[in-house]
Amino acid sequence: MQQFIRFARISGIDLNAILDRDMLDLLDASRTAETVPAHAMVDIMQLCAIVARRPDIGVAFAMWCNLRGYGPLSLLWDHCPTVEDSVRISARFLHLESQALGSRMTEDGDEIVLQQFIAIPARFGGSQYLEATLTLQMRVIQLILGDEWHPVRIEFDHPAPSNLDIHRSVFRCPIRFGADRSALVLHRADMRRVSPNGNAHLLSFLERQLEQASRIRHHDDVVTQVERLVAAQLSTRGGSLEATAEALATSARGLQRRLAEKGLTFSAVVERVRVRTAEEYFANERKASLTELAHRLGYSEASAASRFLKRTMKTGAKKLTRYSRVRALDSGASLRRRNGPAS
Repeated sequence: MQQFIRFARISGIDLNAILDRDMLDLLDASRTAETVPAHAMVDIMQLCAIVARRPDIGVAFAMWCNLRGYGPLSLLWDHCPTVEDSVRISARFLHLESQALGSRMTEDGDEIVLQQFIAIPARFGGSQYLEATLTLQMRVIQLILGDEWHPVRIEFDHPAPSNLDIHRSVFRCPIRFGADRSALVLHRADMRRVSPNGNAHLLSFLERQLEQASRIRHHDDVVTQVERLVAAQLSTRGGSLEATAEALATSARGLQRRLAEKGLTFSAVVERVRVRTAEEYFANERKASLTELAHRLGYSEASAASRFLKRTMKTGAKKLTRYSRVRALDSGASLRRRNGPAS
């Protein structure tokens, strides 16, 4: 958050003119607090992109920022001997940096797909936050493989901006917008290429320190953990109760009992994740497709997605698409009226 405040200042983005009082209070709190709410950076970055008309703000910020300024996890990046180590470390300790982000690695032939997704409700959408975090991941890999390395391709699950100059100059690889995921794709061979700067012994020592910090802080309760795992597996229809319990090193019955203590069932958590996924989809998609939405929600048929919308959101795809667009426009317009135009 502090890095973004400095970035906004030198970029001529007047946060006081864009953000409301609650968001400005979060900025103030970030100067002294150890943490801020998970949604804060997602919402603030997205709103700045909308009001300041900067659809490249996520990529631009991620290229400007200091990689060593991201808390405990960033201390490990310099010492990873391979990309495989960096991916493992990030998956293990990502929750110490942000509960807003989830990640997942899949293999597709000779390609490795490093997918990221927003794991919390996002008021205005999360496209800029995802563009920023995927850009940061590319920079972390370049610490290991060198500045000349670039991905096989980058995929984003939101529409393309009108101008792609910055995206092209940064990624220097094919960029796919409107995909069914947001992900960085690299060659399998890149995963185990050894960095001359890696230090496996120091990495192991730092891992132990972070593991201790993780046990002390207990940032993730069981509901957050389950939501993150379900969101990661939803589109592949792999997020079953049994698979989720196994990932959390417990039994299906044990997981159900822990959720019951929170007043929830596993199916209720899955439905919450589906509602969040649908809201994010309609907030970012110009031309909604029930077939695509069904895939993202983990259904095999478009009719199942339609029934889900009517049951949980009391409406259909067309009305939700129109509502999402109007809401996004109204949010930006009302803030501009109240606070004045952005610099």
